Amino acid sequence: MNKADAIQQEATKLLQSLIRINTANPPGGELAAARYLAEIAEAEGIPAEIVETAPGRGNVLLKLSGREVGPPLILLSHLDVVGANPEEWTYPPFEGVIEDGYLWGRGTVDTKQLTAMEMMTMLLLAREKVVPKRDIYLIATADEESGSEYGLKSLLKTHGELFRGADVVSEGGGFPIVVNRHVFYLCEVGQKGLCQVKFTYPRVPNRNPFYPENTGLVRFSELLRRISSTSWDGVIPETTRKLIAELMKASGEAPEGRTLSEQAEALKVKVSPLFGTMIKAMTESTIALTLWSGGRSRRELAGEYEAMADIRLLPGVGREEVESKLDTLCDGLGIQWEILTCQQGYDSGCEGELYEAMAEAIAERMPGARLVPFIATGTSDGRYLRDYNCKVFGFSPVLPEDMTFEQAVTLVHGVDERIACSSIEFGASTLHQTVRNYLERRG
Repeated sequence: MNKADAIQQEATKLLQSLIRINTANPPGGELAAARYLAEIAEAEGIPAEIVETAPGRGNVLLKLSGREVGPPLILLSHLDVVGANPEEWTYPPFEGVIEDGYLWGRGTVDTKQLTAMEMMTMLLLAREKVVPKRDIYLIATADEESGSEYGLKSLLKTHGELFRGADVVSEGGGFPIVVNRHVFYLCEVGQKGLCQVKFTYPRVPNRNPFYPENTGLVRFSELLRRISSTSWDGVIPETTRKLIAELMKASGEAPEGRTLSEQAEALKVKVSPLFGTMIKAMTESTIALTLWSGGRSRRELAGEYEAMADIRLLPGVGREEVESKLDTLCDGLGIQWEILTCQQGYDSGCEGELYEAMAEAIAERMPGARLVPFIATGTSDGRYLRDYNCKVFGFSPVLPEDMTFEQAVTLVHGVDERIACSSIEFGASTLHQTVRNYLERRG
């Protein structure tokens, strides 16, 4: 058996075993998966630490010690998955069935496949007796799918300084897109921020039961109109400009004389409607109502009309700007707003030793392919590392013939989630090569 076949067999078994440990969140149950990884690591001489955060829940840290003190390289992933209804699936979602070269199961794309790739990388480095300049950690956490209270957020309270200034490999990237036969691998270098807002129109006494008071309905209708027609100018991240320029060039489209919005529209045709829409979302902050309630059937409530909204913020947009925008939207309507949560976005940029090591590994493993940066419109655990001065890069590469970005998006949290066994090997070997390249650059 050659090396690639051996890696594929071992990494596939790792992922299959992780899938068979049902960590659907809620309730989670990640501790069993954490112990499974710790047992394998310790058998290979890799020290492991389990941090239990609640009954049946916890995080695991594996460590390859470095020669010097300093910020480490962290391979980060999460062990929990969203739930799955077996009746909707071709194969049971927690049995890890292998059929026609594919491994089926919840977590094969989000994101136990990354855990298996990172675990395989740690095992290979240990067997190669690599002694890095700085520590290398694998950290697999709980509860990412439900806010990370029992996962990374808890871990940062006890191990926060471990992340200070670290380079981090996380989820969210590694999926390819193909433009005019040119293959590009997406690397998530940042995320938009997220604010959740509650709007309330105070109850107006209804003195005539035959003519219900509809002022709140009218005011909220106007708020919705303002939200749908508002534009939110901001500084577009340089990484987004670079991504658009790279794809426009590959598509044969001339960017001259076109706004970024117009270029995004062109890429809907040249790449895909889904990806073009995502690119447009990378160029502006957005606000959308997610829940609305009120009307005659709720006359007894003190706050008769209420609505919830999600605001997705470009990196660099802070709370003060959000407050100003909300004041403008509600001006003259008598609608009150309250920010429930507000997290700024981040942009790690597309420079530095780790990003360069990823680009080099992709070029080595997939000749002619290029790494390109993007800002994710969704959120993951990377958002909690913003204040730790980390560089966080999403990278779990798969083969183009297995799944492109557009296909991967439909599988995340979807039915019949699956990954080609050949992609498991490709991702593990590419990540291993990335770390070797990174270590060479660091000395």
